[in-house]
Amino acid sequence: MFNHRRRKSVPLLRQWILWSITISILLISAAIVQPIALGQLPSLTTPSGVQPLPPGVARRGTLESAPVRLDGQELFRIASPTVFNRNEPGSQIPVEVRAKQIEANLEQLIAGGRTTDEAVLNPQTLQIVTETINGQPVLFVEDTVLAEPKVLLTVTNAAAQYHSISQERLANRWKVILERELREALELRQPEALQQQISTVIQVIVATVLLTLVIGSFWAFLGRRKKRLEQRQIAEIAIVPTTETTPVGSVDAELQLGLFQSLHRHFGLQRRLHIVRFLRWLVFWAIAFLWVIGIAYSLNAFPQTRQFASKVIMIPIVLLITWFLTGLINRLTDFVTDRFIQSREQEQSLTEANLQRIATIANVIKGVKTALLYTMSILGVLQWLSLAPGTILTLGALIALAISFAAQSLVKDLVNGFLILLEDQFRIGDNIRVGNITGMVENLNLRITQIRSDEGGLITLPNSLIAQVENRSRTWARTDFQIEVAYNTDVDRALAVVRETVDQMAHDPQWQSVILDTQELLGVDQISHTGIVIRAWIKTTPLKQWATARELRRRLKIAFDHHQIQIGIPQQIWLENTAGTTPVNPHILRESQD
Repeated sequence: MFNHRRRKSVPLLRQWILWSITISILLISAAIVQPIALGQLPSLTTPSGVQPLPPGVARRGTLESAPVRLDGQELFRIASPTVFNRNEPGSQIPVEVRAKQIEANLEQLIAGGRTTDEAVLNPQTLQIVTETINGQPVLFVEDTVLAEPKVLLTVTNAAAQYHSISQERLANRWKVILERELREALELRQPEALQQQISTVIQVIVATVLLTLVIGSFWAFLGRRKKRLEQRQIAEIAIVPTTETTPVGSVDAELQLGLFQSLHRHFGLQRRLHIVRFLRWLVFWAIAFLWVIGIAYSLNAFPQTRQFASKVIMIPIVLLITWFLTGLINRLTDFVTDRFIQSREQEQSLTEANLQRIATIANVIKGVKTALLYTMSILGVLQWLSLAPGTILTLGALIALAISFAAQSLVKDLVNGFLILLEDQFRIGDNIRVGNITGMVENLNLRITQIRSDEGGLITLPNSLIAQVENRSRTWARTDFQIEVAYNTDVDRALAVVRETVDQMAHDPQWQSVILDTQELLGVDQISHTGIVIRAWIKTTPLKQWATARELRRRLKIAFDHHQIQIGIPQQIWLENTAGTTPVNPHILRESQD
């Protein structure tokens, strides 16, 4: 039954490994294609006469357009003939310069007496009029407090071509927009509106604080729940070594059933812990987004800070959203991977060794996948921020310089880690010896291996330092048992007692699933003045050799007492000195004569 289950698990294991490799290839491909899709980094050389467009400027054929904004809100776009060389524009005026001049005119009208000696415009009597000068419509602002109309902008033929309508129709459209937006801007700057804005901001802040307290209490509850689950997980991990050194069940089927039940409980607890951690992570981001939205809404309530809100708050919002989506995708893929392992475990179609190997490979793939996801996110954010080529080149040079110092050891770690996984030298959960370090492998990735020593310490080794490893939990183990009996003991009788004791233990229902073979070696290994050394090899299941040796010592002690067989005793001859009665050790005499 076990062999049939093992044969059945091989295709599933291969299927899972192929699935994991496919995901890794897709992520690596996405990481390589991402910079190309977002736009390649600017080259060191640029074609002569071609300059990058200023922020907000768009080019369509022989026309360039730029937005005109008021209080951070775009009103419309003006257009001008294309300027290819902005360092020497000649008689041409770049479109962004015209847009800034129009915005300055609007800001001056809104500010009024706050920054100049001019009177403040009245939103009730304000009007936008159109006059034709030199064959082109010109927009003016009129008010009872103004001595004469003020020029706002000229509707050019280039703007009409850009919007594909006549200059008169475009002038009427812009007239309606300017009149509406100017009146609204002036009304928002009245004392009554300012009081309402302050009241709104206070309400938003109070609501944000109250919602933070409510959500924060749920976050704290999830934290306590997470702590309890982690304590239970630590307690279950502490039980695992005792189950490995103490045989359970009376037959092989019962042993496997108990093992899979233990794994089922462990994976069930791990799944709940992942869910609690995921919920706690979502709650944390809910609090972060709540405050970002509250601050953005507060800044947007005042017309003077709307532009600041749109420029400054947008960058943190984009960064938070990118960070959130990247973390969400990362955690969801981890959750799907864990669910796949749990589904295989629940079907009991994989052996313990296959489960350990899948867990090891999954742990490494999770680390590589996380690095690729965050790398793609960083590249996307850098592209969105439109960093200057010099900044990107400087950043790349610093990164290359930093990597050059650690590249040699890092490459060795990665290559050796890849070979450890490829050759399946050891897995998470194996008991290994590296040099003078012995313990259980607790974590393994492409760069490091973490070993939990017998004293409980967590030892971290770079993979490049693992030149020779002894895996003591792979396939089977052996108890190299030695016991010394007295020199005058009947050797055949002592061997028969040892053989009988070993065979009885091998046929004991409690141990027969642990002991695999007892016929490899049994005989006299050494004879000395202290006694006769009897040596036996007992083949056991992985990690059961120590428990088998301890139980065999206990049984042999009882058997030797029953058959009156003594253990080895050092043999010494005491001689009486003629000068007195003090006994002399003959070995000491022999050394002095030499």
